[in-house]
Amino acid sequence: MSSLQVYVSRGNQYARIVESYRDPITKKPKTKILKNLGRVDLLEKNEPGIIERLKKECVESKELNKQLKEAAIQKEVEQLLKGKDGTEESAGFPVQNYGVRIYQKIWEEMRLDQFFAYRQKKDSKISYDLGSVVKMLVLSRLMAPASKKRSYERKDQFIGQGEMEIEQVYRCLPFLAKEKENLEVYLNQQLSRKMDRSLSVAFYDVTTYYFESVAADDLAKFGYSKDNKVNQVQVVMGLLIDQAGIPISYSLFPGNTSDFKTLIPVMKDLKKRYGITKMILTADRGLNSGENLAFLKNEGFDYVVGFKVRSATQSIRQQILDEREYVPVGDDFRWKFLAYAKNDKGTHFDDRILVTWSAKRAAKDRTDRERLIQKSLRLVESKSRLEAEMKKGGKKYVQLSLLDDPVAVFDQKKVEMDEMFDGYYGIQTSDNSLSHEQILDLYGGLWKIEESFRVLKTDLEARPIFVKKPTSVQGHFVICYLALVIQRYLEYLLSERGLSVSTEKIQDALRSANVTTLPDLGKNRKAVYIKNQSNEDFSSIIKALSISEIPTFGTIGDIMRW
Repeated sequence: MSSLQVYVSRGNQYARIVESYRDPITKKPKTKILKNLGRVDLLEKNEPGIIERLKKECVESKELNKQLKEAAIQKEVEQLLKGKDGTEESAGFPVQNYGVRIYQKIWEEMRLDQFFAYRQKKDSKISYDLGSVVKMLVLSRLMAPASKKRSYERKDQFIGQGEMEIEQVYRCLPFLAKEKENLEVYLNQQLSRKMDRSLSVAFYDVTTYYFESVAADDLAKFGYSKDNKVNQVQVVMGLLIDQAGIPISYSLFPGNTSDFKTLIPVMKDLKKRYGITKMILTADRGLNSGENLAFLKNEGFDYVVGFKVRSATQSIRQQILDEREYVPVGDDFRWKFLAYAKNDKGTHFDDRILVTWSAKRAAKDRTDRERLIQKSLRLVESKSRLEAEMKKGGKKYVQLSLLDDPVAVFDQKKVEMDEMFDGYYGIQTSDNSLSHEQILDLYGGLWKIEESFRVLKTDLEARPIFVKKPTSVQGHFVICYLALVIQRYLEYLLSERGLSVSTEKIQDALRSANVTTLPDLGKNRKAVYIKNQSNEDFSSIIKALSISEIPTFGTIGDIMRW
C-alpha cells in the first residue's frame, strides 16, 4: 500500500512515496521507497498545494484498493458457494470465533509469549511451543471454560490457535506450577507500566474450591466448604487484589486450613517479593484475629477489617448500644467512633472502631436470624437430624448438655442477645487519619474481591477441579489466575473509556463475534471468511477500545492482523 511520507533531513522537509509491506520471512512490517520527490518548499514553489493533492490521491488510492480487494473476495466467495454443477453446496462451512482476538490482543500487549519462551528456555527442557499451549488453555478458560481435554478438542473453534498434542496440554501444568511466582511478578510489572496502579491499598479474602473426588492428599483435604460441598475434598485460596479489582497474587492452602491462618503467609510473601512495607489491607471480619492484626502492625502495615460486634467485650458492647455521640445521616443510618486501645502479647493496639447502624441491615439481621431460629428448632426436635446437620451450620441457637447422651435445647437467651445488635456493624482500623467516609469506602470495596471469586467460580468455572496431582492442581489455578488478570484488565480498560460491562456480558459479546470460514482451494487462493452478525455489546466494546470492525469479507490473515 503506497502513501506520501514527509520527513526532515538537515533542517529541510522532503517528500517521498513509500510502500508498506510485511517481510515474507521475518513477518515484520517494512517500508520501501518507491519515489523520492525532493524538497517540499521547492515542490510547493513550482506547484502550490502539490503535497495536499498527493496525500489525497494516496488516500483515494487506498480506498480504491480496498474496494477492489473486497470485490475480488466477494466474487471468490460466490464461486466457493457454488458446486461443480452450479448449485449451492449443502455440506456447509465451519464457523470460527474471532471475538477471542480481544483477549489475544491483551496477551500480546502483556508480551506473554516472550515471557513463556524465556522461562521455557531457562527453566525446562521442553521442546514444543509451551506458550501456545498455555495461551490456548487461558483463552479457552475465558471463552468456553471446560476440562483440559475438552478445551483441546474445541480449540479450533477460535481463530489463531496453534498446533499441539493433548499430551502437551497436561505436561504444561507442572511447569506452570513451578513458574507461578515468576508469572505473578511479571504480570505486576507489566500492569504497573500500563496503568496508574497503586498498591497502597489492597483487598484480601479467602474461598474454597472443591474437587470431583473424595481422595485426600497433602493439598486436597476435607474442610469447611464455602460451596456446601461437605462430602468432597477441596483446596483453600487466599486472593489479594488492588483497588481496580485486578489480582496482585494468590496462594493455595490445604483444604482444612482456617481462613485466619492464611493471611500471615500471604503478607510475608508480598513483602518479600515486592518489598512493600506500607499498605492498608482491607479484609472481612473472618480474618480479624489478634495474631493477624499484631503481625500487620509489627510489619508496618495498616488495616481496615470487620469487627465482630456480638462477640466484643462487655465494655465495647455497652458503648455500641449507647445512643449518645452517634452522628445521624438521615433517619436510616448513623455512625460513631469508639477508641480501641489494648496490649496483646507484647503488641500495643491504639485503634478505632467505626460503628454504624442502618435500618436496612437491621431488617436483614432479623430475616437471617429467623431462618437460623427455624433450623435450630428443627434440630432440637430431632436428635437424628441434629447429629446429621450439626456440621452444616444452623446450630447457633442450639445448646447441648455435657452428658454422655447429650440433650439439645433451644437457646432463647442467645436469640435475645443477638436481637439487641440488629443493624449494628463494626469496622476496626489502625489508621487513625481515615475519616468515616474513607473507612466505609475502603471496606465497601470488598465487593470487588467477592465478585472476583464469583467470576472465578462461575464465569471461568475454576471448580470443580478434575486434575488430581498437586502440581497439576497448582497449574490449573495458574491458568485460572492468568485468565482472571486478563479479564479484569480488559474491564479496567473499558471502564477507563466510560464503558462499564460485566464479565458475563463481555464473554457473551466476544462469543457472538464469529465468521464463516471458506476453504483454501489452492492456486495462491487464501482461505477467506464471511463475517456473521455480532451483538450490540461487541460493537460497544470494540468502539470503546478504538478498534475498527473487520470487513464483511476478507482472509483469515486479515483477522490475525486485526
